[in-house]
Formats: sequence, C-alpha cells, structure tokens
Amino acid sequence: MPSAPKKNPSFPLAILKGRVKNHAPTNFTPNFQLYTLFPTPYTPHPTPYTPLFYLPSVPFFFILLFSAVFSFADKRASLGDMDNATELVGAGAREIAMGKAAGSDTSAFVAVFWNPAMLAFKNDLAVSLNGKIDDPLGSADKFGAFGIDWGFGGRLSVGFAALYRENEKENTEDDILGYAGLGYRLNRLNGIGVSLSILSNKYQSPLSFDLGWYRYWNAKWQSSLQVRNLGFNSRLSAAWQRNSSGDISQSAELYLRPKTFELGITHRNFLLRKPASVSLALVSYQTADTLFVFDPDWHIFKGHAGFEWAVWHELNLRCGLDGKEISAGAGYNFSVGEKTLSVDFAYPFSLGLRARF
Repeated sequence: MPSAPKKNPSFPLAILKGRVKNHAPTNFTPNFQLYTLFPTPYTPHPTPYTPLFYLPSVPFFFILLFSAVFSFADKRASLGDMDNATELVGAGAREIAMGKAAGSDTSAFVAVFWNPAMLAFKNDLAVSLNGKIDDPLGSADKFGAFGIDWGFGGRLSVGFAALYRENEKENTEDDILGYAGLGYRLNRLNGIGVSLSILSNKYQSPLSFDLGWYRYWNAKWQSSLQVRNLGFNSRLSAAWQRNSSGDISQSAELYLRPKTFELGITHRNFLLRKPASVSLALVSYQTADTLFVFDPDWHIFKGHAGFEWAVWHELNLRCGLDGKEISAGAGYNFSVGEKTLSVDFAYPFSLGLRARF
C-alpha cells in the first residue's frame, strides 16, 4: 500500500528555503511578504511588472511619517537616570541603524526586547550578537547584546535576551538587563506576547514585565501596541529605593524604570522595483510612580523612524531617526544551505551578527 504523501511546509517559509517547486505561475511578481518570515497565505501579483513606486501614496506616507517624528521629538525632555539606561540603547545593529523603530517589524531580531508579541511570527531559531561604542575616540560606555528567538513551528515561540553596559564613569556600576518572553499567535493575523525583565547591578531592580500585541493587516501594513516596565504591585510600577552613597545614614533615593507606551506601524512596498520598508514608533514614558497618569506633564514623548531598502541582491541599506538623532547603516545576508548569516553595521558605531537556522 503506498504511503500517504507528505505535506508541504507552510508558505512562504517553504518557498524561501526552496522546498516547494513550481508552486506559482511563471508570470508573476512576488509579493513582498516572500522577503519576510510571515506565515501568511501566498498571493502572487497578477502581472509580471513591478512599478517603480507600488502606490502613489508612498511619498505622502514618507512625508507624514517624518513630520510626525519631528513633532514628537520636540517634546522630548531629560529622562534623568534613564537617559543612559541600558534599555534605551537598544539591541541590534540593524535596528539601531533604523532609528530603533522596531516594535512593529517582525524582521527585527531580539524580538523579546523590541516587542514579545512578534515572537509569535517567528518560524525558526535565530541567534544574534551585537556590540556598540558611543564614542570610539574617547572614554565612553560600551554596550553588548545577545538574543535568541525560537519559533517551534506552531503558535507558541520563546525568546531570551541579555543586554550589558560597561560604564566608564567613576563610582558607577555596570548593568546587565535580562529578558525572557513568550509569544502566542491567536490566528494568522494577530499575536500577543509577554516578557519578564530584571536589571541587575549594585542596585538590583525588582522583576518587571512587558505586554505586547501585533497585528498583520495585509502584506503592506502591520502595527503593534505594547506597554513596558510594569511592576508587580498595586501601582504596576517598576520602582525601588536605593542608596547610591553606601552610607546608611543617608536617605534612600527612588529609582524608576518608567512605564513605556509604544504604538508602532510598518509599511512594506517597492522602491525602484526593490523591496523596501518604513517603520514608525511613537513612545511615551510615564515618569510618575503611579498607576496611570494622563497629564502630559508626567509624560515624555519621543518618535522613532526607520527605513530599509534591499538595494542589490542580499545588500540592505538603512537609515533612521531616533528622536532627532540621525542613524544609518547597512547589512549583508550570506546563505549557507538553509542557514542565513547576516552581518550588520550601524552608525553610531554598532556591529551585529545574526544567524538563522
């Protein structure tokens, strides 16, 4: 008796890995989702021609995006101890080059850090290692990040990350920030996630958690919503007392990892017949040690914008805005069988390696 035929792997991951042959007609233009790892239905474009700009509204979208970022960046004030905090540096040279607007971009690595809900759309095992120096010509803090995104092939995925800051200032401790999270795909369009994090140094923080939601609207538009740094108390605040002087006769100071609210959106399209994407994130930091405050005086706003363009084969060019700070970079993907190794560089001075198995 003949054996039952084997099921084909899910699309488009199987197409990316070359395991499905002759699935699409020869006269088609691939949808941009083939360049990502979205587990979404495959819908080829009806014509073999890809226009220079896929939609006439794309230039307008760019203008609207950067206008919004600058308007929000004007409202940014000092975050005090959070200004140089490890979590504000980011995790990933690719994402730093794109202005850290990664909360709605499932191509971002270390998803447990950027948005745990994006773990739900990871289909394989990915490992990343990144390093950053603020000022290579002088004495400055050095940063490093290591992350794992692991998709089991079903609805559930896990992720782990560790961020490290070597502080060059006197009487200041080095920081280690750890993350562990879960992502669950509710259906083919929606995913939710939760992660736990703890900041470890001389003044160890309490355990906090992040909540995220991700929505895949179609092959061009995706969005996200998340809340970070929630504490296990009645105020849901990640706050604790510390004595930086070490003198017990001195009063302790309140240290706060402010609640962070982030709304993100990503648009994928074609530019000069090459795949491109643009992402926007609007972030609000609540500096009050209370449950929730809607007074804008207790919130610090910041905008992030990022752009990526697959300009030639496996070469990607990137640029972004982190508030009003300009960033840029590039990356190249090397294929070894079914494995992919990516090398990324970003300004300001970051280098990253990513491997997907």
